[in-house]
Amino acid sequence: MRSKSNRAIAGYILAGIAMLLVCLYLRFPGEALTDYVKAAAARHPRALLSLDEIRPSFPPGLSAANVTIEFRGRPDATLHADVLSVRPRGFSLLKGDLAVLLTAKGYGGEARGRVDFSRLLSLRGPLAAEATLRDVRIERCAWLQEALARRITGTLQGTVSFSGTLEALKNSTGNVDFALTNGVFPLTDGFFDFKKIDFSRIEGKLAFLNGTIKITQLTLAGETLRASLKGNILIADEFRESRIDLSGAIEMPAQGSRRLTLHISGTLDNPKTRLM
Repeated sequence: MRSKSNRAIAGYILAGIAMLLVCLYLRFPGEALTDYVKAAAARHPRALLSLDEIRPSFPPGLSAANVTIEFRGRPDATLHADVLSVRPRGFSLLKGDLAVLLTAKGYGGEARGRVDFSRLLSLRGPLAAEATLRDVRIERCAWLQEALARRITGTLQGTVSFSGTLEALKNSTGNVDFALTNGVFPLTDGFFDFKKIDFSRIEGKLAFLNGTIKITQLTLAGETLRASLKGNILIADEFRESRIDLSGAIEMPAQGSRRLTLHISGTLDNPKTRLM
């Protein structure tokens, strides 16, 4: 009898919790919260935010639809997510920590990440973040196309880690491992009469430190061209103006696997190539 009584009590408790969650969902002030987030974002000096609505999600968190970030003075460089979900990590708040899990779906793929903040009640100060990207069609990302100063196509997979502050990005550290498959890389100047390179795979390993991107591996594989590069990129305030210093080798299977040494200098939007 006691077992049945305990099960009944547990059932009533679970039913009560379920009813509470349903009531909270139905009474959730989504419109007011959406207006508040838009107003808070409007005060940011460098970016504009637009979104349709914010609703509660499960596991407990918030979900926003059609989120777009536009950077002031660069109307064509936008970031977009069809759906952006944010929720606290486990019981981090109960431990006095602020850690959130994020999921963004857009550009045909998704990104999942985590951000650990050093201050419980502030987004300022040091933070650590990591993310995994899957099946992202990069030609659909206007911000990335603008930053790279060319319309590269392909499907992106990769991981990103970051440690530092949003107020001083150049003093931060991070790592990027990525693979880009089945795409096209346009060339800004003639390169053996190539206007573009069709590739089956590009792989890269990058480290970010003190305003410099150190490329430890960058390989390209295609039917007409194979390449392997290493070097540094000195970050500029406008990313497309960043200085390049890369060297490596290229191989052309169509020309009997002819192999040449390659050096790339200049900037991302105006690279200069030299063959030796």
